[in-house]
Order: sequence, then structure tokens, then C-alpha cells
Amino acid sequence: MPRRLFLALILLVAAPMVLLGWMSANAIKASQVAAKENLATLLSSQLYDADRRIVQLFDGYALRLNEQLDESPSVFEALRRMRREVPIVRQGIVVDPSGTMVFPRPSDSVGIDATEVAAALPGMVDARPLPNANSDSQSSGAKIASKGTFTESAWQQWYMADGAQVVYWRTRDDGSTVGVLLERSRWIADLIAALPDHRGRLMAPSSLRPTEGGSKVELAELAATPIGSLTLVDEAKRLVYRWGEVDEFSLPPLVTSPLSPPLASWQFRLHVDQSLIPSSSAFPTYLSSAGIALLLLSVGFYVLTSVQRQVSEAKSRVNFAGQVSHELRTPLTNIRLYTELAESDLKRITNSDASESLARRLEVIDHESRRLQRLVSGVLEMIRPSGKPIGVRREPTDIGELIGGIAEQFTPSFKAAGLTLQTVCRCRDQVSVDGDVVEMVLVNLLSNVEKYVPRGGQCVIECDLLDDASASTRTLRVVVSDDGPGIATAHQEKIFRPFQRVDDSIHAPSGTGIGLTIARRAAVRHGGALVLSSEPRLGGATFTLTLPIGD
Repeated sequence: MPRRLFLALILLVAAPMVLLGWMSANAIKASQVAAKENLATLLSSQLYDADRRIVQLFDGYALRLNEQLDESPSVFEALRRMRREVPIVRQGIVVDPSGTMVFPRPSDSVGIDATEVAAALPGMVDARPLPNANSDSQSSGAKIASKGTFTESAWQQWYMADGAQVVYWRTRDDGSTVGVLLERSRWIADLIAALPDHRGRLMAPSSLRPTEGGSKVELAELAATPIGSLTLVDEAKRLVYRWGEVDEFSLPPLVTSPLSPPLASWQFRLHVDQSLIPSSSAFPTYLSSAGIALLLLSVGFYVLTSVQRQVSEAKSRVNFAGQVSHELRTPLTNIRLYTELAESDLKRITNSDASESLARRLEVIDHESRRLQRLVSGVLEMIRPSGKPIGVRREPTDIGELIGGIAEQFTPSFKAAGLTLQTVCRCRDQVSVDGDVVEMVLVNLLSNVEKYVPRGGQCVIECDLLDDASASTRTLRVVVSDDGPGIATAHQEKIFRPFQRVDDSIHAPSGTGIGLTIARRAAVRHGGALVLSSEPRLGGATFTLTLPIGD
């Protein structure tokens, strides 16, 4: 029998089987969905009531915090007093209009968790809700009216070692922002106290009564018996509280509903007796499986191609995650190792040899610490939405000194690779830029030079200021050139895409393909640009970073 005829027969037999199985499965599924929706609608008031109690709890917190902040003319004194006297307050925060955190100072951070809170504050401040922001992930959407020098308020959810944290933010007339980090254990205890008693039974609404024709008799009987249970789980799906019929907590939830902000990562789970939901039949599944098995014989090539493509993409992302995890682990391991060695040398620091050894090891610690900081900054840049303005902190910066310091960090590794690094800075004045953005871009560019330029090569960093008389603006330009193999024209835009590499063979230098993506996003976030020049200065690759200079 010809192969085409054989495949056509398979299709003629398999297609009706798949269609019949699909129609049967859809009919059963529709019945189950309708039953679940009716039951969920019947019990929706339970979810609404529980969620409303939690919203009222946090609204009450906001009102009390407003009163406390408005009592004192000094916001700093108010925050110190609230930390001492108000149990719900864990830490106060003040951010000036430029985005710099001015409170707490080191002397204000006390307690056994001071180190943990201090480490989390910079990220928390960068991600705080902006004025007029109504993001569901950060704000409850309800602005709490206040008096005095404060104008708006919003909630923020943040994550620390002990789980989800809640921060209350208020914006002042002068553009500064005041935040209050709530004590997690306290608001969880208050939340549980606001919910129904765990021995309470989840009942159908008693308002459902039988009608004359008996059309609601079954619903009325359902309303008279306990039919469900509710559980509250946190962001890690850990059980926080439950109430209703204990036997039903082990059953799959009928409905999963997120809480209203600021606890949008928490969930209510509604459980009911499975006897109330129609059971499914395996026949449609068997019928459809048989038909699909036959169809696979005729379309196997296309399916195989699709699977191979998906597997390739999955491997790429898994490799990326593994490489990043490895890169983050290695510096930490070196830091711990050399710290222990330095401590051991301190015990024998009685001669110059021991002192020199300790100095070398401390130098390694400093180098690895900087490396870890760059890696973490890069990962944060990848997850930050492109072009988001939060996080840019302009301040007067000596560009020559900044670039010289970055070059000094790479001097040992360039020397080991047989490369030379030269800096030419024609910018003598201090300029208002975010030094972290400049460093992030240059670090990624120099890392690529170190990987791809062969031994004996050179790299030159040049910087100057460009004046635009017509627009009365100035622009900082930093050019990084090398004499390496360069980048082909066909790949000049591809290299800025995440996970894209020109050479992805096993012999290519290790990397994840996100360095240039991180660098360009950092430049755009600063309002500037990072481009690859089509006319390289030294014959290799030439990247140009341009940043507008703030006033």
C-alpha cells in the first residue's frame, strides 16, 4: 500500500476518534465546570467576607500610623518614638526627593534583626511605590487621607528572609517619602484574630429557601449542612490559618483566590466535599488517546521538530540559570576561604612574611567582593523592566577618577591575559550622573574584551563631554575600543538581545549572553544609549556610551 494512502487511512480513522473523544470530554468537563462555578458562587460570600476583614485590618493600620506621624513636627523623632512604643512598627524609613535614604542612620538600626533589615532597605527603597502609582502589586489602591505635610499613601509588599513584609509609604509635599516597615509576626497575629474561629463551619448561605414548586429544595438542604472549609496560605504556599471541616483540608481546593493588596501574594483556598462535584469518566480519555496515537504516526515529524525546539529553548534557560548560580556561588566560596586564611595569618602576624601574605589574601577578598557585586547588579538589571526610571541616582561624579578605578580593577586580569588597558579622559569637571550605571556598562564591556581579545591585544577607554548649543544640554560620551576579532555586521543588533551569542560552541568563552543586554538596559534607564560603531577605531569592536548630564 502506498505510504500516502496509508497515512490518509490513518487520518480517516483517527480524526473521528479524536473528535468524538474531544466532544465527550468537553461535555463532561463543561458539566464539572458548571457544578464548580455554581458551588463557588454559592460560597463566594465566605471569601469576600474574609478578604474584607483583612483589608479593614490594614486600613486600620494606615489610620493609626497617620495619627502617629502627624503628632510630631519632626518625622525622624516620630519614627524613633513609634519604633519604641508602637508594637506594629518594625522600622521607619525616610527617602529625600532625590531618592537617597536619609533614615535610618546606623545609630537608628538596633535590635537582633538590624543587619537583615539594613541589607533589605536599599532594594525596598528603589522599588517603593511612586506618587500617583496604583499598581496592584505595590499599592492597595486606596489612598488614605492625611493632614499636615503628607499628601499620598500606598502599601508595598517586599520579601526578606522571614517571608513577605508589608511597608506603608507616605509622600510629603516636599517630594520626600516616609515608610514604615510593619512587624510581620504582629500583623499575622492580628490577621488571624480578625478571621473566623477555626472551629467555625463553612455553611451555604441560609438565605436560600425552598420555593413553592420545590425548585430550590436541594439548595436549601445544602444551606443547612456544612459543605466546605477555607485555608489561608502565604507566598510560599505554607498554611497560615484554616477554619471549617478538618476532613476536607486534604482535598484539592475548589477555588483559589488571591487576597487584596497589600497581601496579593497570599491566597484563600476553598475546599468542598468531592461528592458535590460530578465525577469524570475515563472513556473519552481512552478514545482520544487512541486517536492521538494514530495521528502521531502521520504528523510525527512535525511534532518531533516542535519538541526538539522546545527542548533546546528549555536547555538554554536551564544552562543560563545554572551558570548564573555557579557564578554567584564561586565568589562567595572564595570570600569565605580567603577570610579564614586571613584570620589564620593574623594569629601568626609576628613577621613581615605573614603580613605580606595577609595583604595578598585580603586583596583577593576585595576583588571577589567586587565581582559578586557586579554579578548581582547585572541580575537585578535583567529583571528590572526596560526603561524604568527608578534606581537612577544622579550625583556629582569625577568621571576620570571613576573610570580610572574601574580600569584598576581589571588591570590584574588583563595583565594575566596578556592585554593592555589605556584610559584617556578629557572630562575634567565633575558631572551629575549615576556612577553605578557607568560602572555596570564598562564592567560588562571590559569583561567581553578580556574574553574575546587574543593575547597581545589592547583596549582604550576614552571619555569627553559633548555640548549641544541649540538645546543647551551636555552629553557624556565614553568610547571603549579594542583590536580584537570584531563583530560581523549581521550580528551587531543580535548581540544586544538576551541569551544571544555569536559563537555558542563548546570551544567559545564561557558566558550567558546577557552582558550587553544588561549594559544597554542600564544606559537606557539613565536616559542614554549604548551602540556598537560600524567604524571601529582600533580594528576590532568599538562601543559608545552616551548619557545626558543632569543639572
